[in-house]
Formats: sequence, structure tokens, C-alpha cells
Amino acid sequence: MTEGRSLILAWWRDRVDYRWLVSVLGYHGALGWVKIMLGAGGAVMCLVTALSMASNIGPRNAFFEAGCWLIVIMTAIWALRWWALPWPGRVESLLWCAGADIAITFGALAAENRLYGALVATLMTVPGMYVGAFHGQRVLAAHVAWSLLSVIALVVLLMHDGPAQVGSASGDLRLGIAITLIAVSLNVVGLPTAQFCRWVWRLNAIEDPLTMLLNRRGLDYHLWRYLGPDQRDTVYVASLDLDRFKLVNDTFGHLFGDEVLRHTADRLRTTVAAEAIVARTGGEEFVVVGHLGDADPRQVAEQLRDAIETMPDLPVTITASVGLVTIAASGARHPAAEQHALRHSDIAMYRAKHMGGNTIAIAEATEDDPNAARVY
Repeated sequence: MTEGRSLILAWWRDRVDYRWLVSVLGYHGALGWVKIMLGAGGAVMCLVTALSMASNIGPRNAFFEAGCWLIVIMTAIWALRWWALPWPGRVESLLWCAGADIAITFGALAAENRLYGALVATLMTVPGMYVGAFHGQRVLAAHVAWSLLSVIALVVLLMHDGPAQVGSASGDLRLGIAITLIAVSLNVVGLPTAQFCRWVWRLNAIEDPLTMLLNRRGLDYHLWRYLGPDQRDTVYVASLDLDRFKLVNDTFGHLFGDEVLRHTADRLRTTVAAEAIVARTGGEEFVVVGHLGDADPRQVAEQLRDAIETMPDLPVTITASVGLVTIAASGARHPAAEQHALRHSDIAMYRAKHMGGNTIAIAEATEDDPNAARVY
């Protein structure tokens, strides 16, 4: 039970990297298909609104009719935007999601028949699925709260409408509760559960099953937290490679080699700060990313090297070559800063390895020219 609570807490605290999720779709060639489907969603919403306006239970008055025409125009623009333009940035995406929520609520309130309005409100699940997939659980929580408030408002109005408008449903508290429970099952239960399952699947995809560290995909996913446009202090990126690890495997066997990798992962976790990123990026290769603070880069690299050399409970001493690069804070982050940092720390690590192993090398990259890193 405690483990389940910890997992849910980790899910709630996780910050979704919108850019990374979009880049994954692009990498797999799926962006175009998803854009077509999202645009089709807007086109369907446009058609639903137009048909509702033309039906016998159209908008309640001229105000709602004007608002529905605005929804028709905006949903048509939504469809054309997705079909004709590049994928939107995070802020624009959030604005479209907020607009969709407001439009659906308005359309539900505009209907002359409150029961049809309640049916319209179930469309809240459509932007909810998008929000859960691309903007994470906190934005989804705001969407769910809005959805629930919208349905409650509809139910209250249903209770007060006369038989001329809603027939035998007028004042029927049991029906009102049933409508509310439908909304709860769709938005309060269904959407967060689906988003949580997607998050767990993604977590499994970005973790190394042997060491339970992040894998390379997971490193790319989390690195933006340190080297994104909001970076405010100096960050270090350290690459570590266990020395002569093939000899360890050949001498003691692969099961012992796996045990060494698990010991290394545990040692790195306990050596660095709690908020630092630790990843296994290859067979015996690891990457550590953290805030430098007032520490000297050589001191940080030496601490990592010493942590490996002094690992307890092993019949043989394991050493590592450590390469480290520091990236200063800047408001104008180079668009490929993450990849430059990883490449330069890797170059420094190989310099340390060529020096005989069990040593460190420091690279220095500048914001103006990240390709001009020096290793010393």
C-alpha cells in the first residue's frame, strides 16, 4: 500500500515535457497522422454545433445563438490550424484546450433542452484525453474540476427548469444525481486513470530494468529540467565509464557483472543530491546531471570517481573514468544544449580513459559556441 501511495505521489509530482512528447511523435513519423485526427475533432465539433443550432432544441436565446456561431467559427479555425500549420507550442496548446473547455460548457448551457445539454457536456472527455496525454496530470486536474463544475451547473438548472422545457425530468433529483455520476465516471475516474496508466507505461519505457535508473530515453526526457530555458544556475553533466569492465565479465561471469552495475547505480544514487539525474546510458556507461552550486567541477568529478572506487561488498575493486562538463546559466539557451553537454562530457570521459582510467577530465563549453569545448 505504501509503495502504491509513493507511486501516485511520484505521478502527481512528475512534470511532463511537452516538447519531448511531440518530438517522440515526430521521430516515429506520427505527427502528421495525429494532427489530422485532432483537426478532425475540431471539424466534428463544428458540425455538432451547427446541427444543434438548426435543430428544434437549438440555442435558448439570441445571446446563446451568437455564442454558438462563435463556437462554429473557432472550431473551424481549430481544424484548419491543425491541418495547415506546424504543431503548436505548449502555451498555444494550453490556450486551445482552455478554449475547448469553455466552448463545450457554453454549448451545453445554450441548449434549450437541459438533457441534451448534459449529453453535450460529455464531450469534455475529448479535450481531456488530449490534456492528459500532452500536458500531464496537473493540467488534467484543472480540466476535470472545470468539467465537474459545468455538469453540476447543468444539473442545478435542470432542477429549476419547468416541465415545458425538460418534461418529466423537471425537478427529478434522482436523474440529476445520475447525470452527475456519469460525468464523475468519465472525467473524475476515467480520464485520470487512463493518464496514470500511460504515465506508468512511459515510466517503464524510460527506466533501465537492471539498475532501475533512467535509460538514455529517460535521460533525454528529464534533461530539459536542467538545461531548458528556465535554467538559473550552473549545471554539471558527468559521464562515467567503468574501466576494463569486459575483463570483469570474462573473469567473474555476467551475473557478477550485473551485480557490479547494480552496486554502481546504488552508489551513484547515494553520492549525488536527491534532485540530481542518474542514468545508465549503455552497458557500463552512466550519466549524472545536477546543479553545481558552489562546488568546484573537479571536486564533483573526483567525488564520483572515488564513490565507484570505494564501493563495498565486492571481491574486486571497480574503477571508473569520469568526464564532466559545466554549463553556465543563461536566459538564451542554445537549442541543442542538451546534446552538446552530453557529447562534451563523453569526450572528456574518453580523455580520462586514454589517460589510463580511474581518473577525471573536465570539459568547458560556452553558451556562444557549445562546439568549442576544451578538455583539461
